[in-house]
Amino acid sequence: MNIEQIQKRIGTLEKTAKDVKDAKDMLKDELENDDAYAEACEDYDKASEKKKLIKEEILRRGPNMKLSEDIKANSEEIKTLKEILSAELTQVWEESKSDEITDHTGEVRKFQISAKLLPRKGSGFNRDNEGKFAE
Repeated sequence: MNIEQIQKRIGTLEKTAKDVKDAKDMLKDELENDDAYAEACEDYDKASEKKKLIKEEILRRGPNMKLSEDIKANSEEIKTLKEILSAELTQVWEESKSDEITDHTGEVRKFQISAKLLPRKGSGFNRDNEGKFAE
């Protein structure tokens, strides 16, 4: 493994990301200065607010409220289970160097380990050691 190649790739990645951010900012400025676009945004905002109010009214109805609560609870459980599974699969890979595991039905399933570079310290983000936003 060539550390210099990795360092060069990090630099290229950061430069390209900055270029994309700058281009997005320029496009955003252009859009904000266009009267037709501003009017369309205003119409969109009004329609979105109306849609939101109607949706909230429908979701407050008895059976729909229960469904919404169930969906929220199950979504939180799915998130927790995925985090636990990720840690367990990482441990399987570390111990066996295998990217396959047999699931509950007996089928052999492949899994993927992923890595990402965390932002520099002091880059304006309040993150913990795992890269998650600190509260």
